[in-house]
Amino acid sequence: MKKIYIIMALFVIFTACNKSEDYGISAYENKDYLTAFILAEKGCNDKNGEACYILANIYNSGLSRQADQVKAARYYIKACDIGNGRACYMVGKIYSQSRVVPEDIDQSESYFRKSNQILVKECSSGNAESCLYAGALYLYSQGVPHDSEKAMEYFEKSCRLNHGSACYTIGMLYKTGKYGIAQDMNKANSFLNKACNIGYEDACKEK
Repeated sequence: MKKIYIIMALFVIFTACNKSEDYGISAYENKDYLTAFILAEKGCNDKNGEACYILANIYNSGLSRQADQVKAARYYIKACDIGNGRACYMVGKIYSQSRVVPEDIDQSESYFRKSNQILVKECSSGNAESCLYAGALYLYSQGVPHDSEKAMEYFEKSCRLNHGSACYTIGMLYKTGKYGIAQDMNKANSFLNKACNIGYEDACKEK
């Protein structure tokens, strides 16, 4: 039985090494988290920010291995230092929530500001998740002044790039009328339907 596990492990490593050199990005998107971890670890060692971010997400959510918030924070910081805006956003949250490190609002705001500068560039390059996080910064006044109009612009761009969470967020903002967004049930239902069709289950429950 032990030999079988060894052969399976070797097969996974061999398969991972023979995939295109994208440092686990494709594997992560396809929910092949074991392969993603192997490739992302290599990519992070090569100082690839996206790889470090993927590695942090795997540890943060317990995908393919036991969740480890300390390791996740370490890799988010490394990814941020390399220049990954979504990782900087996560570090800002870590400092604001005081789960892994002591709460430090100044550090949190500093990382959110850095995040905003990078996210805007990543969003303009077509990264849907970066657009979502950029919108969140403006909506929740994290590192930048509150600006509902800008927040919605970023959310809508993310939604156009078929990010289900962004479509859901817009739908709920129109449904609830929070954060200075005027209620509009027609728009709410339209965005919630799109989020549901993309596969975002929480949106399907709101229909």
